[in-house]
Amino acid sequence: MCGIFGISLANTLVSKKLFAESLDLINHRGPDMTGISHDESENIAFGHKRLSIIDLSDLGSQPMNTPNSSYQIIFNGEIYNFKEIRNDLEKLNYSFISQTDTEVLLNSYAEWGPDCVKRFKGMFAFAIYDQKQKTIFLSRDRAGEKPLYYSIHNGNLFFCSEIKPILNFEKNLNIIDSEAFSYLFEHGFTQRDKSIFKNIYKLKAGHSLTFNIQDRGHEIHNYWSLPNKINECHANKSHVNESDLVPALENYMEQAVKSQLDADVPIGIMLSGGLDSSLITAFASRFKEKINTFTVSFSGHGAFDETSHAKLIADAFQTNHYELEARAINPQIIEELTYYYDDPMFDPSMIPTYLLSEAISKNFKVALSGDGGDELFGGYNHYSKLARLKKFSNLVPYFFRQSLNNLSQNVLPLGFRGRKTVELLSSNFIDSYPNTNEFFSDKEQEIFFSNFFANKAIPSPERTHDQSNIISDYGLRATFHDFTNYLSEDLLVKIDRASMANGIEVRAPFLDKDLVEFAFTKVPSSLKFDCKNRKILLKKLALKVLPSSFEMHRKQGFSIPLGNFLLEKEWSEYFAQTILDSDPLLINRKDSMALLEDKARIFQNAGRLFGLVFYIHWMKRFKPIF
Repeated sequence: MCGIFGISLANTLVSKKLFAESLDLINHRGPDMTGISHDESENIAFGHKRLSIIDLSDLGSQPMNTPNSSYQIIFNGEIYNFKEIRNDLEKLNYSFISQTDTEVLLNSYAEWGPDCVKRFKGMFAFAIYDQKQKTIFLSRDRAGEKPLYYSIHNGNLFFCSEIKPILNFEKNLNIIDSEAFSYLFEHGFTQRDKSIFKNIYKLKAGHSLTFNIQDRGHEIHNYWSLPNKINECHANKSHVNESDLVPALENYMEQAVKSQLDADVPIGIMLSGGLDSSLITAFASRFKEKINTFTVSFSGHGAFDETSHAKLIADAFQTNHYELEARAINPQIIEELTYYYDDPMFDPSMIPTYLLSEAISKNFKVALSGDGGDELFGGYNHYSKLARLKKFSNLVPYFFRQSLNNLSQNVLPLGFRGRKTVELLSSNFIDSYPNTNEFFSDKEQEIFFSNFFANKAIPSPERTHDQSNIISDYGLRATFHDFTNYLSEDLLVKIDRASMANGIEVRAPFLDKDLVEFAFTKVPSSLKFDCKNRKILLKKLALKVLPSSFEMHRKQGFSIPLGNFLLEKEWSEYFAQTILDSDPLLINRKDSMALLEDKARIFQNAGRLFGLVFYIHWMKRFKPIF
C-alpha cells in the first residue's frame, strides 16, 4: 500500500527538485521508503512512497523494472491472487527475485499487455512505463478502492494517488470546475470521472488509460462492466436457486476473506459488532487462531460506542481483541482533515474514521473492514423506503408527484421532516435513481452561493449517464447505483484517505471480484431488500455462522452525533465563527447562520452545515481559482 506520482512532459525536462518536493506531499501514504526514477531522454519521472506490507526487504522497492528495463512500474494496492498468477508466469519461464505482488503485476503486463488487469483480484492503482510501445499505462481496480487522479494538459501528463502533488508541480491547474462544484454540493462528493479541479480527473473504477508518449494522445478503456451482464443473467433467470444461495454465498465470502489475510505484518479486523464485520470475523477465524480484532470507543458518546456488540463476537470466536480509545473529538479536526481530502467531500463520518485509523496504527498496519456489504446485499435504510415509495407511486400519476415536490421545495424549509420523502416520491422509478443524499439542490445552491452563481452560468451536472440506469430491475439498479457512486466516490475515498493518513492499509473482503459478481448476477433483488427487510440473504447466512444472541436487525452506521455536537457550545461557536469569518464571496453568510441557528432542524441540517464549514476551511488551505 503506497502513494504514486508520475509525470511525462512534452518539451521540457522534469525538475528533480520540484518533483521530489511534490512527491513528499503524500509521504503519509508510504512512510517506509521513497523511490524516484527519471528518464531524461523522454522527460518522464516516476515517484513512489512505500508502506511495506508484503516482502519487507529492499527487493520490493519501487519504481521496479523488468531485468531488460523494458517496463517500469509504480503500484499502490494489493493483488490478492498474485501467487496463482505467479505460478502461471513461472510456467511461461518467467523468474522472480522477490516475493512481491508488484513483480508479478509487472511481469503480467510484460506477458499479456493491458489485458493483464482482467486477471487481477485486488485493490490497485498503478502506472507502467512501456519503453517498447512508448506508452504509459494507468489502471484502477474495479470497485475504486485505490484512487488515481490524472491530468493531460498542454500535452503534459500528470498522475497521482492524491491531487496535492499535481497542483504543487503545475500550479495552473488550480481552477475550480463549476460543474463538479455543483455536483459536490448536491451529492456530497464529486463525480466518478471528475475532481473539483477543471483539468484534473479521476480515472474511473474498472478503467485503464493508455498515454502515447510520442503523439501525446490517450485512450481510456473500460475493462470491467456489469450492467448488461446483470440484465442478461436475471432476464434468463440464471441466478442460483434460493436453496443453493446461502452455501454459495458462504463459499464466496470464505474465499474472499482467506485471500485477504496474507501479509508479512500483523493484521487485524475492524470489528464494529455490526453484521458485515461480524461475518468477516467469523470467516477469518476459520483460517487464523486468535485473529486480532479491535473496536474503538468514543468516550462520552454511548449511542455510538459499539464495544459491547464487538465483544460478543470477539468472545464467540475467541479473537485477540483490543478496545482502543479514540482521542477526544473537537471541531478543529475539520481543518486538519482538509489536507488529506484535497478533492473535497462532505461526509462527517470522515472524523471517526480518521480517529479509528489513528488508534489502529499504534498496533497494526493492515486491517480488514466490512465496506461494500450494504451495497452488495441491500443494507441501507433508504432501500426499504424507496421500495415503499415505488409501490405507492403506482397509485399516483407522475406529473402530480412532480408538482407536489416542486411545491414542497418552494414552501418547506431545509431540514423540514418529510421534505426529502416528497422529493424521493417524485422520482421516475422506471429508468432512473434518485439522489438519496441531503445536501443542496440547484435552487438552494443559488441561495447559499449567490455571489458565485451571479458571476457564472453553472451547468447542471450530468445526471442521466449512469451505468445503473440500464438495469431493468429496480432493486438491482438501486444497489448497483450506490456501488458505483456512493461507495466508490464517498465511502472508499473516506477510508482510503483516513487510513493512509495514518499509514495503515484497509482491505475490504466484500469487494472481492467474484463476490461482487455473484451478488449482482446471481442474487435476485427479492433476497436483498423489500418494503420491510434489508440484507435478507446475508442475514440467512448470519443465522448459520453467528451466535444466536447476535442482534440481527441492529443498524448502526459508523458516524458521530453531529447534531448533538452542534447543540454544544464548543461546536456551535466553532461553526458560527467559521461562517462569520468566511469570505462573503464563498457563501451566503446570512442564510448559513440561519441554518445553524435553526435548532429545531439542527439534526436534519447537520450534514449540510458540516459541508459548508469543510468547504470554507478547504478553500483557505488550497486557495483555488474560480
